[in-house]
Amino acid sequence: MKKQFTLAAAALLAAGALSAQAQITLDGTINAAEITATNYQLLGRFTTPHISNGGFGNWGLLSMYAANGSASSNRLFIALAGTLEKSGNGFQVYIDRPGVAGVPMGTALPNPMGMTMFDGTAGTKLEMDGDMALAIKGDAGGQIPQAVFYTSATAAASREFSPVLPLAGTAVTLAATETIGAYAGLAGAQMAYKDSPSGSLVADFPMAGSGAGNPGNTPTNPGSAGSFGWEISLSRNNLNINAGGGQVKLMGAYVSGGGFFSSDVIPEVTGNGNTNLGNTPDFTTLAGNQGGSIITLSTKAEDAAAVAMSVFPNPALSQAMVTYRVLDRAAAVSITLTDLMGRTVKTVDAGLQSPGIQRFELNNSEFAAGTYLVKVQVGDKASTRKVVLL
Repeated sequence: MKKQFTLAAAALLAAGALSAQAQITLDGTINAAEITATNYQLLGRFTTPHISNGGFGNWGLLSMYAANGSASSNRLFIALAGTLEKSGNGFQVYIDRPGVAGVPMGTALPNPMGMTMFDGTAGTKLEMDGDMALAIKGDAGGQIPQAVFYTSATAAASREFSPVLPLAGTAVTLAATETIGAYAGLAGAQMAYKDSPSGSLVADFPMAGSGAGNPGNTPTNPGSAGSFGWEISLSRNNLNINAGGGQVKLMGAYVSGGGFFSSDVIPEVTGNGNTNLGNTPDFTTLAGNQGGSIITLSTKAEDAAAVAMSVFPNPALSQAMVTYRVLDRAAAVSITLTDLMGRTVKTVDAGLQSPGIQRFELNNSEFAAGTYLVKVQVGDKASTRKVVLL
């Protein structure tokens, strides 16, 4: 049943070793300074252009990011770039925490009966274990935070929080009186949402009035620097995420108040385009991999040692050879080249590779001269090196 490794999954897995020193400003804007090798890491994009007669129209998701705070702050940051229609539709992010029991992969989500938009998602089957999810429901007065915690395949608790998130990007902290009991994991959680000036992804959309669309809605790199959207800051301690590290799996989605999934999920469904996924989709049967991993506490040194990556010569005048290691069993490999702003220049899905030393050639004729970051992802381990192409 498991699908082949895809570029969408590769983009998620490429975030495997996040920095422990991220500096994020919670203001609903994913700015250029935050998208660097030490801050937000790109987890995936919705690459299909949004159209008025497909998906949920000229609203939706563009990209998803995540980052670690410092060791002292113990924060986990998540960001969904995009613009939400103020009609009860909502952005959702499903989360699988390490060592926390919830709903197993491929098992129907239960109905939480909590008067939230998660009620309508009962029966949906995730391509990862799911133990919690967050959402904001679109409203003209501001976006309304919601959450669900799945304790088993038959039990869940969900609620709506106050105050609402202002459309101007002002950060709010979930009320202490509401983050107790089943929701204690969200104690100290903060969120911010910034709306596009036109209220939609597309500039001058007539039903939303004139004005600019989401500045991150670019044809080649949707959700890049300057994007507006939803930013989340969570306490790793309160969420019982193992202090020794571990993998957190994430999936982003744009869903109606009745639990009807739009076309927009990240990682996106390969080849699906603007076709809505409908009620109770089974993501284990859809193309691509709608579940991916990040490391919540930095294991960068250990991962780098396992991958044993090198680049030679560096600087490189004509070509550079990237060598790396696949350890004791075959593993999926991807190689990503980004500029120093975090924009993807090239992604190579190398597929399943056998144990041993492997090689990949960077040919300078393909790229402009400059300084880049090359990231090699081997299974759930990653290593990044700076390379200068002359």
